[in-house]
Amino acid sequence: MMKCPDCGGRLEVLRACRKVAMKCRKCGREYRIHEVADQLDAETEEILGRWTAIIYD
Repeated sequence: MMKCPDCGGRLEVLRACRKVAMKCRKCGREYRIHEVADQLDAETEEILGRWTAIIYD
C-alpha cells in the first residue's frame, strides 16, 4: 500500500480522461505519477501497467 507523504493515508490510482495520478483517500491531495514514482509498490505498478502510456502534466 502506498502512503501519502503528507498525512500517511492510502494513495490510490486516479484515472481521469487524459491523465493518471495518485490521490490520497484521507486528505484528498493529488500527486502526479512522477512525484511518487520512486515509491511505487508492486500493487500500484500492476495497476499502472494496464495502460500503454501514462501522460502527466
